[in-house]
Amino acid sequence: MTEETFEKLGFVKEVVTTENSGLENDFYYYIIDIGDICIITNCDDEAAKEGWEAYIFDSLTMRIKGEGDLEDLVRIIRNNTNG
Repeated sequence: MTEETFEKLGFVKEVVTTENSGLENDFYYYIIDIGDICIITNCDDEAAKEGWEAYIFDSLTMRIKGEGDLEDLVRIIRNNTNG
Protein backbone atom coordinates (compact mmCIF):
# COMPACT_ATOMS: atom_id res chain seq x y z
CA MET A 1 0.00 0.00 0.00
CA THR A 2 1.02 3.59 -0.43
CA GLU A 3 0.20 6.81 1.36
CA GLU A 4 -1.74 7.84 -1.73
CA THR A 5 -4.09 4.91 -1.09
CA PHE A 6 -4.95 6.28 2.34
CA GLU A 7 -5.42 9.81 1.03
CA LYS A 8 -7.63 8.60 -1.83
CA LEU A 9 -9.86 6.75 0.66
CA GLY A 10 -10.22 9.81 2.91
CA PHE A 11 -7.77 8.94 5.68
CA VAL A 12 -6.35 11.90 7.61
CA LYS A 13 -2.62 12.16 8.28
CA GLU A 14 -1.91 12.59 12.00
CA VAL A 15 1.52 13.98 12.87
CA VAL A 16 2.86 13.35 16.37
CA THR A 17 5.68 15.68 17.33
CA THR A 18 8.52 14.92 19.68
CA GLU A 19 7.00 17.43 22.09
CA ASN A 20 3.74 15.46 22.19
CA SER A 21 5.22 11.98 22.28
CA GLY A 22 8.40 12.39 24.28
CA LEU A 23 10.17 10.30 21.64
CA GLU A 24 13.31 11.29 19.75
CA ASN A 25 11.63 11.81 16.36
CA ASP A 26 8.34 13.06 14.96
CA PHE A 27 6.19 10.37 13.37
CA TYR A 28 2.88 10.12 11.57
CA TYR A 29 0.13 7.68 10.76
CA TYR A 30 -3.22 7.76 8.96
CA ILE A 31 -6.68 7.41 10.46
CA ILE A 32 -10.29 7.38 9.32
CA ASP A 33 -13.53 7.17 11.30
CA ILE A 34 -16.56 5.71 9.55
CA GLY A 35 -19.49 5.75 11.93
CA ASP A 36 -18.17 4.22 15.13
CA ILE A 37 -15.44 2.24 13.37
CA CYS A 38 -11.92 3.62 13.37
CA ILE A 39 -9.33 2.34 10.91
CA ILE A 40 -5.75 3.29 11.68
CA THR A 41 -2.39 2.57 10.05
CA ASN A 42 0.98 1.75 11.45
CA CYS A 43 3.34 4.72 11.75
CA ASP A 44 5.73 5.86 9.07
CA ASP A 45 8.88 4.50 10.71
CA GLU A 46 7.31 1.03 11.04
CA ALA A 47 6.06 1.26 7.44
CA ALA A 48 9.57 2.03 6.23
CA LYS A 49 10.67 -1.33 7.67
CA GLU A 50 7.63 -3.56 7.18
CA GLY A 51 5.38 -1.76 4.69
CA TRP A 52 2.14 0.09 5.32
CA GLU A 53 -0.72 -1.78 6.91
CA ALA A 54 -4.06 -0.80 8.40
CA TYR A 55 -6.26 -2.28 11.07
CA ILE A 56 -9.48 -1.63 12.90
CA PHE A 57 -8.55 0.27 16.05
CA ASP A 58 -8.21 -2.02 19.07
CA SER A 59 -8.13 -5.17 16.92
CA LEU A 60 -5.37 -7.43 18.13
CA THR A 61 -5.48 -9.95 15.30
CA MET A 62 -6.43 -8.30 11.99
CA ARG A 63 -3.92 -6.54 9.74
CA ILE A 64 -4.74 -5.33 6.21
CA LYS A 65 -1.72 -5.24 3.93
CA GLY A 66 -3.35 -5.21 0.50
CA GLU A 67 -4.64 -2.05 -1.17
CA GLY A 68 -7.62 -3.85 -2.70
CA ASP A 69 -8.58 -5.38 0.64
CA LEU A 70 -8.48 -1.95 2.31
CA GLU A 71 -10.55 -0.38 -0.47
CA ASP A 72 -13.11 -3.19 -0.13
CA LEU A 73 -13.25 -2.86 3.65
CA VAL A 74 -13.75 0.92 3.55
CA ARG A 75 -16.43 0.56 0.85
CA ILE A 76 -18.28 -2.14 2.80
CA ILE A 77 -18.19 -0.16 6.05
CA ARG A 78 -19.33 3.05 4.30
CA ASN A 79 -22.15 1.25 2.48
CA ASN A 80 -23.42 -0.29 5.70
CA THR A 81 -23.04 2.58 8.17
CA ASN A 82 -25.90 4.91 9.03
CA GLY A 83 -25.14 8.60 9.29
